[in-house]
Amino acid sequence: MDHAQKVLTAALTAGFRESGAVSLGSPNTGDSNPMVAVRSAGYSFDSIIGYQDDDGSNVALVDQQYLRTLIKIANERFKINFDRISRFRQALLQTYEPKLLNGTKADWEDADVRKRRKREEGLARQQALQNQNSGGNVDVSEEADVGNMIEMFS
Repeated sequence: MDHAQKVLTAALTAGFRESGAVSLGSPNTGDSNPMVAVRSAGYSFDSIIGYQDDDGSNVALVDQQYLRTLIKIANERFKINFDRISRFRQALLQTYEPKLLNGTKADWEDADVRKRRKREEGLARQQALQNQNSGGNVDVSEEADVGNMIEMFS
């Protein structure tokens, strides 16, 4: 049960709010097999963009600009979910990393080194956001996605 609690804590801390744990076991033997479910539907995304008519032809319900907007939103949510998974992974690694005999962690990081690293990471994230939001540049992969979807409804 102790491991299940640690995994559940890491999941909830990382943002998987709908996660939970159950203890499956036999009341006769007292044995338990805890199971942790790590899940979140907080950033799911659904949108109808077209349909198939009786003749089997695809009919678009949205224009190209709206389709680009949907792709941008979906990509943002993929990034949020990826970041959430990364936080969960880091929390698990920190929880289960080996400790030295004196109780400190094996890869202890000096406060000044950590501060410098965090600043560099923050600046890199800020630069990436500025690049993403600058001048309405459309990602090449987004253009290919829009082109593929438009082609489907042609």
